[in-house]
Amino acid sequence: MKQDVFIETLRRELSSLPKQAVDEIIADYHEYIGDGLAAGRREEDVIAALGDPVKLARELKAQANYRQWQDRRSVGNLIRVIVSISGLGLLNVLLLVPFMIYLMLLTIGYVVSSALTIAGLVGVIALSSHHFFGKTARDALPFSFSSSESEKRPQVAASGASASAAAGASTAQAANDDDDNDSDDAPGNLKDLKIVGNRFVFDLQEGSKLSLVTRSGAIEMSKNEDGKLKFESTSEDARHMLTKNSDGTWSIARDDVVALDLKDDDDNRVSVSRSGKDGSMVWDVSSDDGDNVKVEQDGNGHSKHMTVHSGTDSVDIGSSGVNIDDGRDVIHVKASKSEYTYAVVMFPVGVIGLLLCIWLTRVTWRAVSRYVKRQFDVISASLDRGQTS
Repeated sequence: MKQDVFIETLRRELSSLPKQAVDEIIADYHEYIGDGLAAGRREEDVIAALGDPVKLARELKAQANYRQWQDRRSVGNLIRVIVSISGLGLLNVLLLVPFMIYLMLLTIGYVVSSALTIAGLVGVIALSSHHFFGKTARDALPFSFSSSESEKRPQVAASGASASAAAGASTAQAANDDDDNDSDDAPGNLKDLKIVGNRFVFDLQEGSKLSLVTRSGAIEMSKNEDGKLKFESTSEDARHMLTKNSDGTWSIARDDVVALDLKDDDDNRVSVSRSGKDGSMVWDVSSDDGDNVKVEQDGNGHSKHMTVHSGTDSVDIGSSGVNIDDGRDVIHVKASKSEYTYAVVMFPVGVIGLLLCIWLTRVTWRAVSRYVKRQFDVISASLDRGQTS
């Protein structure tokens, strides 16, 4: 290759660099070639010792980008250095692809964490504005009172009262859940039925009647005044689901029962029916004086709704809150909204995500800086060998 062709190719490959930098590089190589010719070497030998001008231009551009990054350490300059180094070999290109994917995921982490932090902070401030600035809550107030004997009163913000009422409601609900999970529990005043683990246990008293609907058919049990049990079933498979215990009681697995109705001689009654395929059930307990308790359970046995009626008095506990009605006055305590919980959770999650992204950025920056410096040392050594030869 002739000197003119080499210089022209080198200048063309370095066209992305500033003109002043290109002119300085070309001048250095003009001087180097001139020194070689003055020493009596053939032009072709001097050019061949310098190597391929295209590869040489890539190394020179990587070197120039590295110096620019040293003068001003920014993410943009670092990326230019990495791209320049990746153009020097297939291995560097293969390393660049996963690195760019990693940077993309890190950027997404920054965006998501920042969004969660801002959304959580704004949500907490917005939902708590009535505490900070003395304003009413943005939604319906958590506590209200109405009476049928007087005009409807306006709702009044009463944080302390609502908190006390909500605490009482939570206690009542917790007590109900404890009853549901009791391993040996008799609903109402009935001694005929107990729940032991995952089985219904029956100890029928005189005058009591039990109706069962199982997966295999219906069963009728009763105990007359002589103390004798009477069984009637629509199939033998249904009859075999009942197990006689050592203490004389009878039991059946709860999962085998579709519906249950038990009534004693005092007109106390318990009804259980399965309300869904997930195992959810509805309990209905009533007494001879008209009192009634109805409990809805989910598939895990946790109470999700309960109503209690006694004469004109009633209590309703559900996901929307607690209603207490004595026939004249009504107290309604709203359940806390889930938006506040989401906002409180989003804020720390976003902050933790941001801290993790910042830590990963620092670790990445140090690792990439060491990698770039190592590659630059290799490039500098290669250029020095070329000029020495």
